[in-house]
Amino acid sequence: MDLYSTPAAALDRFVARRLQPRKEFVEKARRALGALAAALRERGGRLGAAAPRVLKTVKGGSSGRGTALKGGCDSELVIFLDCFKSYVDQRARRAEILSEMRASLESWWQNPVPGLRLTFPEQSVPGALQFRLTSVDLEDWMDVSLVPAFNVLGQAGSGVKPKPQVYSTLLNSGCQGGEHAACFTELRRNFVNIRPAKLKNLILLVKHWYHQVCLQGLWKETLPPVYALELLTIFAWEQGCKKDAFSLAEGLRTVLGLIQQHQHLCVFWTVNYGFEDPAVGQFLQRQLKRPRPVILDPADPTWDLGNGAAWHWDLLAQEAASCYDHPCFLRGMGDPVQSWKGPGLPRAGCSGLGHPIQLDPNQKTPENSKSLNAVYPRAGSKPPSCPAPGPTGAASIVPSVPGMALDLSQIPTKELDRFIQDHLKPSPQFQEQVKKAIDIILRCLHENCVHKASRVSKGGSFGRGTDLRDGCDVELIIFLNCFTDYKDQGPRRAEILDEMRAQLESWWQDQVPSLSLQFPEQNVPEALQFQLVSTALKSWTDVSLLPAFDAVGQLSSGTKPNPQVYSRLLTSGCQEGEHKACFAELRRNFMNIRPVKLKNLILLVKHWYRQVAAQNKGKGPAPASLPPAYALELLTIFAWEQGCRQDCFNMAQGFRTVLGLVQQHQQLCVYWTVNYSTEDPAMRMHLLGQLRKPRPLVLDPADPTWNVGHGSWELLAQEAAALGMQACFLSRDGTSVQPWDVMPALLYQTPAGDLDKFISEFLQPNRQFLAQVNKAVDTICSFLKENCFRNSPIKVIKVVKGGSSAKGTALRGRSDADLVVFLSCFSQFTEQGNKRAEIISEIRAQLEACQQERQFEVKFEVSKWENPRVLSFSLTSQTMLDQSVDFDVLPAFDALGQLVSGSRPSSQVYVDLIHSYSNAGEYSTCFTELQRDFIISRPTKLKSLIRLVKHCVPRSPRGEAPYPHSTGWNS
Repeated sequence: MDLYSTPAAALDRFVARRLQPRKEFVEKARRALGALAAALRERGGRLGAAAPRVLKTVKGGSSGRGTALKGGCDSELVIFLDCFKSYVDQRARRAEILSEMRASLESWWQNPVPGLRLTFPEQSVPGALQFRLTSVDLEDWMDVSLVPAFNVLGQAGSGVKPKPQVYSTLLNSGCQGGEHAACFTELRRNFVNIRPAKLKNLILLVKHWYHQVCLQGLWKETLPPVYALELLTIFAWEQGCKKDAFSLAEGLRTVLGLIQQHQHLCVFWTVNYGFEDPAVGQFLQRQLKRPRPVILDPADPTWDLGNGAAWHWDLLAQEAASCYDHPCFLRGMGDPVQSWKGPGLPRAGCSGLGHPIQLDPNQKTPENSKSLNAVYPRAGSKPPSCPAPGPTGAASIVPSVPGMALDLSQIPTKELDRFIQDHLKPSPQFQEQVKKAIDIILRCLHENCVHKASRVSKGGSFGRGTDLRDGCDVELIIFLNCFTDYKDQGPRRAEILDEMRAQLESWWQDQVPSLSLQFPEQNVPEALQFQLVSTALKSWTDVSLLPAFDAVGQLSSGTKPNPQVYSRLLTSGCQEGEHKACFAELRRNFMNIRPVKLKNLILLVKHWYRQVAAQNKGKGPAPASLPPAYALELLTIFAWEQGCRQDCFNMAQGFRTVLGLVQQHQQLCVYWTVNYSTEDPAMRMHLLGQLRKPRPLVLDPADPTWNVGHGSWELLAQEAAALGMQACFLSRDGTSVQPWDVMPALLYQTPAGDLDKFISEFLQPNRQFLAQVNKAVDTICSFLKENCFRNSPIKVIKVVKGGSSAKGTALRGRSDADLVVFLSCFSQFTEQGNKRAEIISEIRAQLEACQQERQFEVKFEVSKWENPRVLSFSLTSQTMLDQSVDFDVLPAFDALGQLVSGSRPSSQVYVDLIHSYSNAGEYSTCFTELQRDFIISRPTKLKSLIRLVKHCVPRSPRGEAPYPHSTGWNS
């Protein structure tokens, strides 16, 4: 084997000269596949007027991942079609579409790419059209699989984790392992493409070794797929090296050592999927119990590349064990090259991979404490630098110093979930003590108090499940028979509370071991306050005992109270929130139906609130003058309901959204109608009165008289803004985590008289940002006109701005616009499709040049997504990250010419259009000026109404509407 005879020091040169593919062939093949993809997109993927639309094309395989070997390699060209609405659809129509794609491919190859040959081998993969591109000298070839697929990921940005539903839907499709792997080609490619060049060279070396083993007589069909060894190489580098520069010999020895230990391998990543979703989590646990080795594809959890029950890893292991005496594993003086050391890697003198490593708690499985041979790498993270795990098997991510608040700002984004688990969730032992104490207290009052209770309700953060470690609050609502109305509570309350205190003081004598009952100074007239304190666990809880009128009665969960409950409340003459204790049960039920992760987000928000109050004690408003923590609980639920509604979500995104709402406190208008509504006339008048009050307005969902938004929000807003660029809001690439798209007030909750204010505050884009965008667009238009096709007979006639931004109807946040480039090479409508890919390529090059050569007040980004019909770029505010405009650059035929504003086009223009078009709106870009002028001339208030209507209609993601984009709502 030529590899074995190569000295260790010469392996880099060996890879460069012998293994890396010839650039000339790679470039020809790349251009050929690019042209083929463009042709398929132009033809809709097959011939005929009713052809399915090509949504996007993605190049995969070793060629797409950058791990192709010289001589022969594989490539995957995945065509995502709009006719596939589910995984199951692919099976039904794939054969028909592949047949027509082959006809399209044969037709396209009638003008062959110079220097390449195309042949069709025997078709052995049912879901793909296979062909081979070969160089004329036959030294290089590429096996290409053309795969039509369901676009399950949509236009996901690089580094964005797919929604859990993507995988739960996959699991429910009844697919075989890896059956729909093509749907995830983009994720697979991105997972490998971010790796250093030297790691890819190591992959080439491992693959070359694999092919050499096959040439020695082992049947390739019985060996694991070579992609499994690519993943194993990445795993070895992540665990033992993580450097851009390293010894190829050491890396190769490490990978071969892992192959020898194949019977112990269990490797997977959670960059794209994880255990957060219950269905996916259960499936992963089953996958991890499969026969070793288990190597799960990082993009498709159903695809086990290791498949210990199917492949003969033992044959590779035998070859790996016999090669260490060869020159490629010997240093200059004859000393053996050492393999890398790290979690999950082989150690000298040890069999198996049986040493414990630090696990990410989010990746733990029920058996992970017993199965030390299984290796669970932490996706994308560096080896932990914290102290070795204690008896529990997991170390804290920050030191726990008694009396010191944990600095939330320094917790990395990816560690927030673990931070909550380790430091914010209350001690189960203390919770049990409190539950036991509360039961004892209630039994005491039931047996000894003169005033009898009809029932008891537990509220506060303890009852709602939002209590923090080291301190929480409990409300014990005692519904007394002697109260028959709201007004009965006041006159007798003091007498009743005194009796209850006397009973507790005489009866409590170490009822719960290690838990003491203490009475602080009483500062709430309607409640008896005491504390339950555990000195051993360093935890406490504030308890408020509240005798109350049973206004609601015994309601089934989810049942709405009788409207008379609230009409009686409104006529009782009560102060705001005076009788909120009567509705504690509704308050608790409103919160308890929420997902566990949402409650964890509430804990994070409350921890931040506590930090702000503690750090500013004595410097600004006293904690008592801040809005209550319960207001932030409700604000967190509001943010989740409007921006997410998923059981699993990015904790940093949710946290950032809530803090963004805190900063917009002067516009907050939040309420729910789960318990009360506008159906009752008295309640309707009350709610309208509440909505006209100064902001912030955060109405309790159980008691409409209680605006929990009262308090000084300024300090919270300042601290929220200061936290914006800290580690807890920075993603792995250093960019800011984006919040959910949530407005501080909802349209349907806005009174008719306030609609103009609603539009100006929430819908109209920021004027400064609009001015910056207009300035940037003028610069880009001038640059394109001056530089595009400079050395070509093609000339830019004019560049016209269109879309909602140009019409003056753009919405705040993300809006869209068009730049239509009218070119001299188009002399009629039907020529617009000619040379489209070439034209787009030239415009892209000039946009990128403009990006480099000109200065902009906004962030200017050209889309990396290649589309031969449309080129996109975005302009984003440098200071308001939620403000951006997405542009499409559209080449077009100048049908109107230099039309004077207000003049009417020649009727011949429309005669030619009618004779040319096949699909409605096909050439609408040619009329962008008329569309823009038709709307821009309208009164300002009419444009405000247009914004309001557009806000009411859900916006579809850019690119999902049929081409052209200008038919969409936000255009």
